[in-house]
Amino acid sequence: MKADPVAQLRCLIGVQREYGLSSWRSRDIARFRLARSRSYYRAVRAALRRRVGGQRFDFTLQTQSLFNAALPGFPNFVYTDHVARAALGGTPEALGEPSEAWWACEREIYEEAAHVFTFGPKIRGMLASQYGIAGTKASAIGAGASVVPQRPVDVTTARYAARKIVFVGVDWERKGGPELIAAFRALRRRLPDATLTIIGCQPQLNEPGVTVLGRLPLAEVEAHYHEASCFCMPSRLEPFGIVFIEAMQFGLPVVATDVGDIGAIVAEGRTGRTARAGDVDALTEALFETLRDPDRCRTMGQAAIERAKQFTWDEVARRILAHVPGQPIDSSLALEPSW
Repeated sequence: MKADPVAQLRCLIGVQREYGLSSWRSRDIARFRLARSRSYYRAVRAALRRRVGGQRFDFTLQTQSLFNAALPGFPNFVYTDHVARAALGGTPEALGEPSEAWWACEREIYEEAAHVFTFGPKIRGMLASQYGIAGTKASAIGAGASVVPQRPVDVTTARYAARKIVFVGVDWERKGGPELIAAFRALRRRLPDATLTIIGCQPQLNEPGVTVLGRLPLAEVEAHYHEASCFCMPSRLEPFGIVFIEAMQFGLPVVATDVGDIGAIVAEGRTGRTARAGDVDALTEALFETLRDPDRCRTMGQAAIERAKQFTWDEVARRILAHVPGQPIDSSLALEPSW
């Protein structure tokens, strides 16, 4: 697309026709609407067919659903953590919602796919309820983690008695950072020895008990996972949340919100706790109930390790290949995690 200025111009004209002049109010709005326009969808599909249309494949696999990689004669599989109609906490008001034309394009992606794999069950359900995709054509297969333990995980009570909370996220506002700080202040009135370490972003804070580290190499992130007592990221908007799987692998109970498919990852009261997005009082209580009893916190951490074993990239690959024609299927193995 970048090498074809004529196609780019056609796409921009198409965006204006589809969404109107308001598309040019900002770069963010323009990008959002361009990627969700019928003209861009058609241009990308045509470019893809020109590039690889003459080749032969056993199958194709695309991640996310902002384009259509289906080629004539070959099964195409889609692996996505979202659908446009999902109520995952709301699209930023300034960006607006995708157009009806885009929803028709997105539906075509799913209709032409041999099978659609979603990260979690909420999005799988929406494929049926909002797009008319048969339940037998969609599976919620989970996801894996980017950071995994390279040494044994400490599950002694002393670790959980330290009451060290860790937050790992880049987008401070969207990941619920302000709510976390408000809840942490209230928590310290009940558990004054609690601490909070913030990794991945650098909010300007001067709070007792809070350490802001910003972006770190993955090896250093791993070290902080090993040292923490629990993980907290109270997202306002989150389709799935791979970071929660990462934390559970390190024996961390998870405190999060119930948006998107987070509630399907975190087993309430067993591997962590969830609160309604934006509810600081509920978040404070969830943190308190997780950290107040080190033995109970340890039990949740151990349960988190066991649950995380269902969420690995090897398991994701196996679940996908089970739907590819000609691949042997072991009927004794589950095709989805235990949601």
